Amino acid sequence: MSKVLDFGSSEFPEYIKECKGFPHKLYLMGELPRNLERCGLGVVGSRRVSSYGIRVLRELFYFLKETDVVVISGFTAGVDSLAHRMALDSGCKTIAVMPCGCDVVHPSENRNLYKRIIDGGGAVISEFENGFQPRRWTYPKRNRIIAALSKFLLVVEASLKSGSMITAGYGFKYGRKVFCVPGDIYMERSKGTNVLIARGARIYVSPEYFLKEIGLESAGKVLNNGSSGGEANFKSTERAILSILAQGEKNYDNLLAILGVQLFDINLVLSNMLIRGEIGEKEGIYYVL
Repeated sequence: MSKVLDFGSSEFPEYIKECKGFPHKLYLMGELPRNLERCGLGVVGSRRVSSYGIRVLRELFYFLKETDVVVISGFTAGVDSLAHRMALDSGCKTIAVMPCGCDVVHPSENRNLYKRIIDGGGAVISEFENGFQPRRWTYPKRNRIIAALSKFLLVVEASLKSGSMITAGYGFKYGRKVFCVPGDIYMERSKGTNVLIARGARIYVSPEYFLKEIGLESAGKVLNNGSSGGEANFKSTERAILSILAQGEKNYDNLLAILGVQLFDINLVLSNMLIRGEIGEKEGIYYVL
């Protein structure tokens, strides 16, 4: 059963009350994390997320592991669902903002994710009463709540006419720090993010740079800069990847199955190898250059 969070309640975050047009009442399943005001991170993007967008998210959440970040997103397919799942896998709490009543699981295939969010100490929230079904006009209203809850907002991929652009617009309006992942100027799903950067959004350069910009430290940095033993382990993984790819192209899941290494480790190793130009990647397929 959902509970009602009134504007005057002590649980209602003070920084949100400054946002013009924010609803004075929210319906809530679960609990609003207490550190939301300090490190609430909104993550939005395309429903048709590319392999590039997935790679950006995997690398980011490697660095968000064991931080106090609270990830806020819209629960729909693509970037939203991935952000919620990766947050939970990284040990972060997450908040799903719904375009329907918070007791309505939409989309229905996210039922397990819905339960994980609440069981993981996060929340599912909405301005609509229980039982209310989503409408076309409820999505932009939901987007303003995502922007208001977020102290920082990251747009991973977005077309020019997308909900993510609406969310970013509210982010600017509410004085949030808006970051965008730059993309191919010829790809529709990157046109929105590139335009937002041209309009003054901050460029997402790397996880390390991003965390520094929002004033957070990451336990993941230990693995990146770690001891000689950790460095040797990374070099060993790199050699194994080169050996595998020398025999033929492989997708991410194939590599993970063959290597059997921890998810976050392979993400960082692949990123470093791509940056150094040792391997290439196209549409999720890795190969030796």
